[in-house]
Amino acid sequence: MTASLDDVSAAREIEDLSISISGIKPEMSFIVAVSLALAILPPTEGRTKVLLVSMDGFRHDYLNKTETPNFDSLRSGGVSMVYMDNSFVTNTFPCHYTMATGLFPESHGIIGNQMYDPDLHATFNMSSTEPFWWEGGEPIWITARKAGLKSGVFSWPGGDVEIFNLRPTEWRPFSDSTTFENRVSTVVSWMSEKDFDLGLLHFPEPDLAGHYFGPDSEEIISAIQKMDTLLGLLIDELNKAGLKDKIDLIVTSDHGMTKVDLFNQVIDLSQYVNETLLQRVADEEAVANLLPQPDLQVMLKEDIPERYHIKNNRRVMPVVAIAEEGWTITNNLTLLQQSPMKGSHGYDNGILNMKPIFLANGPSFKSGAIVPPIQSVDLYTLVCHILKIKPMPNNGSLERILPLLRNSSSMMNWNIVTVLLGTFVLLVFSKIV
Repeated sequence: MTASLDDVSAAREIEDLSISISGIKPEMSFIVAVSLALAILPPTEGRTKVLLVSMDGFRHDYLNKTETPNFDSLRSGGVSMVYMDNSFVTNTFPCHYTMATGLFPESHGIIGNQMYDPDLHATFNMSSTEPFWWEGGEPIWITARKAGLKSGVFSWPGGDVEIFNLRPTEWRPFSDSTTFENRVSTVVSWMSEKDFDLGLLHFPEPDLAGHYFGPDSEEIISAIQKMDTLLGLLIDELNKAGLKDKIDLIVTSDHGMTKVDLFNQVIDLSQYVNETLLQRVADEEAVANLLPQPDLQVMLKEDIPERYHIKNNRRVMPVVAIAEEGWTITNNLTLLQQSPMKGSHGYDNGILNMKPIFLANGPSFKSGAIVPPIQSVDLYTLVCHILKIKPMPNNGSLERILPLLRNSSSMMNWNIVTVLLGTFVLLVFSKIV
């Protein structure tokens, strides 16, 4: 990245400081260096709050299907992008935990909505809360707690799990049953009356409508309109609570949706594989994790393309079958065809229909800006930056989030000053010793 004139000026200022201090006695140089460091540390008072909202299954182009005045207002006053690049497998649990940790699924370990761990001989489903499943990564609500901040998580995958012996300040379990209005009122109360610094809020729509009726149905249009009304309610309640200029609101999703045909576009494993040769089918539909018997010759998981960032985890079975868009893999055709499902996801994250929305609005973000797509692994870095807390190692990119931010140039200046000051302090120590 090319340095701006401000960056060059910052560097020259540090250089001038180092020259002017070179004549100071060694024992005083240390005091000066520490004072400098404390003087230019970014202030933590007046920290902006962050509310990260996921509307499950909200495909990137859904906003073009109907009128959405509240989304339009959020977009015009903030930043947006044509889509966000999400992780693979494009399912609810792996995608949400990638957003929360900034890690690809092969690192954080939640590689599907259903999994099998061959070392522990344990099976995972969407109700599993044993910590060992989740401790491949540290979610943002735990990072915030470790930094002394208050965090609340409502129905976000992993939010009700004790991770590294910590939990959010308050949480509600992952569930489709709680009313949307209750979710809004609870989270607004956390952020205002209880003065939380961070909130994460999940809604199961429009994913449910997309599954039952398909992404091109009238019902999906109704679901989009419902979510637009809900967004308006959320914004109104935040404003009434006095948080208008104190909170950054990020609205995104885990994945998109595509139409499926369970009678004409189905891959029935029993037609291709002798079931006696399979020990286990850990997941199915768009992606199937298969554990074959040793004498079955198969393509190994090592052949999975690197761009999926999923193969380097023991929970990925020796065989991974990935369906083409719109096709469904099943180990029980009769049961599958009893389902009313007309839409699904989980497919290649490079497919446009799998990509979700992203909009953000608040004091940290530019206004009316359309920016290049970021990746879902970048959200952890973004939230840590806004909250001014130190992130854990992650796969996100500081460079990708800079175009979203109102004060990105000053952020770059701070990074350069930090590096130069660190170098200067080392020089001072070398003089002392």
